[in-house]
Amino acid sequence: MSASSLHTTPLNRRVIALAALTQAVYLVDSIARKGLADAEDSRALIESIFIDSMEHKSPADLYGGLNHLRTGIRISIEVLQGKPLPQGKALLSYSAGLLSIEQRLSRNADMRRKLADGMARIDKQKHYFGSATHPSVIAAIADLYGETISTMKQRIIVRGKSEFLSQSDNTHRVRVLLMAGLRAAHLWRTHGGGHMTLLFRRKALLRELELLQKAITLD
Repeated sequence: MSASSLHTTPLNRRVIALAALTQAVYLVDSIARKGLADAEDSRALIESIFIDSMEHKSPADLYGGLNHLRTGIRISIEVLQGKPLPQGKALLSYSAGLLSIEQRLSRNADMRRKLADGMARIDKQKHYFGSATHPSVIAAIADLYGETISTMKQRIIVRGKSEFLSQSDNTHRVRVLLMAGLRAAHLWRTHGGGHMTLLFRRKALLRELELLQKAITLD
């Protein structure tokens, strides 16, 4: 069974969104602690911000296929298995924060409109520069995040080494990845996920994630 031939079920769509969210916060933490984030893992998430989910049957299509969520799938499995990860507490904190912010955002039509207008403007920049990961595009998304999400009552406090977080390029990348994480949180909620899903359906989520991981390996 190839990764592309997996049946798209509500649970399948949910765990793909969870993997994308986990990958986003994992990369945020990596930048904060090490000043590094895998370029391809980041690219898949950043490009997803510009894609209309209504045009695709599976959330995996937003990321160019499951292979581009390999890291998120692996880390999600390890977290749900209860493995002691050095960054585990930070990942859970960032994920919970993004889920809460997305829920608040769903009730704030003015903020959603401001985000949509901003992304429409940045999409033109992306076409001009030819890449979603061009430094000017990254900076524009980061500025939009600062003008919108950062002004909300609840905020994500990213903790790490000041030598990395004080660099503007890293700050921009962190904000863009948090924006991608919000997109994944939105997918999680729209496909039936919630805070209680992680608590009461842990085994089902883990089994589905392991199937995805196996499908990638066999593809």
